[in-house]
Amino acid sequence: MDWIVKDIQLYEQAREYVDTAVVPLIPVSLGADVQSIVQKGEYISVLTRELEHEYRGRLLRLPEFSYMTVHAEAEQQRLRDWTDHLLESGMRHVVYVTSDYSWKEADLPKGTLFWLPALPIEQLDSKAKREVIHSQIREMMTILTKKWEKTE
Repeated sequence: MDWIVKDIQLYEQAREYVDTAVVPLIPVSLGADVQSIVQKGEYISVLTRELEHEYRGRLLRLPEFSYMTVHAEAEQQRLRDWTDHLLESGMRHVVYVTSDYSWKEADLPKGTLFWLPALPIEQLDSKAKREVIHSQIREMMTILTKKWEKTE
């Protein structure tokens, strides 16, 4: 389910089945590395939209968690606050998806982090893009399925 009214209405009716929140982590910077930053965000946005589409009804894709790359500690605390709220609201699993390596070193004890190197999907035709994205999703779902099985 996505962060739109129609999907949230469905979420409210099936809340007990939707136990996983997906949080796309999207960096923001207009510095010298802006193109690389945008590429990371674009890749994660496309990937998480497709993940939501494939596993509709089991997970809720939240709005992108956009953050300034220069304020790492404050942004980590803000993400911990988001996570606490999600868990208190009934989510059993919180999944972070990013192409920003710095999150691998962050203290995120209550969720699952998927770090995926950004691929230049803007250079791929639609068939190749779909194949790459689905390959990544299959790998992610192997891990998530194991987590889901442990908590059921």
